[in-house]
Amino acid sequence: MKLRLLLLLSISGSVFAQRMPLPPVVDNAAYPAAVANASKPSAASTLYEILGRVEQLQVEVQQLRGQVEEQAYTITELKKRQNTIYSDLDQRLQSVESAGAGAQPIPETAPEPVVVPQPAPVVAPVIQQPQAIETKPKPVKPASVESEKQRYQQAYDTLKNGHYSNAISEFKQFLTDYPAGEYSDNAQYWLGEAYKVNREVSLSREAFNKLITNYPNSPKVRDGLLKLGYIELEQNNLAKAREYFTRITATYPGTTAAHLAAKKLQQLNNNQ
Repeated sequence: MKLRLLLLLSISGSVFAQRMPLPPVVDNAAYPAAVANASKPSAASTLYEILGRVEQLQVEVQQLRGQVEEQAYTITELKKRQNTIYSDLDQRLQSVESAGAGAQPIPETAPEPVVVPQPAPVVAPVIQQPQAIETKPKPVKPASVESEKQRYQQAYDTLKNGHYSNAISEFKQFLTDYPAGEYSDNAQYWLGEAYKVNREVSLSREAFNKLITNYPNSPKVRDGLLKLGYIELEQNNLAKAREYFTRITATYPGTTAAHLAAKKLQQLNNNQ
């Protein structure tokens, strides 16, 4: 009897043991990283956004580079044009100087008055009248509304039209009225140029030296030095001319005046 009870208990225990298995062990390392980090933003989308910004910046840099190259080309063309204009003006003035060297002004003669016979005057009683006092007309001063720029432009136009003596008077009066004006340095330079074209060498030299002394910071100083070099070269003062040309090339490198001075120095060296 006891043996049967033991057999029944062993059988029932094995049955219950089979009906209640242990839960399976879960390995989290087996899942992909994308599933584990599902709540975080995608790294691929962030990378694409950065690449898009980089491409946009590259396009903008290329556009800016193109604008810089275009502006550099424009500046180069303007410099070439400025050199051409200055050289052309200098050649014209030199040709005018050469042509004016032999030309002499023709004095104007007034026509002789024609004498017309008058009938004999009728004698009449003379009534003395008080004599009128002759008064000389006062010089007309420039209008107050006339600006400095207009006065300068008027003198420059006079010089450009070939009236050199009148231009000299106008520039001298301008410098008297505006000794420290905005256009005084230019007026001093063109006064020296007018003297030079009018073959008044000593006065031209003096005017250009005043430009250098009175307006040392003016951009016209280098042009005045160039003209002084031309004057000394024409007067066959080669050492003095070489001094002026060398000073220009050393003090104002890269300018039109320095380029023209270098050409004159080369000619002097070739003629030695």
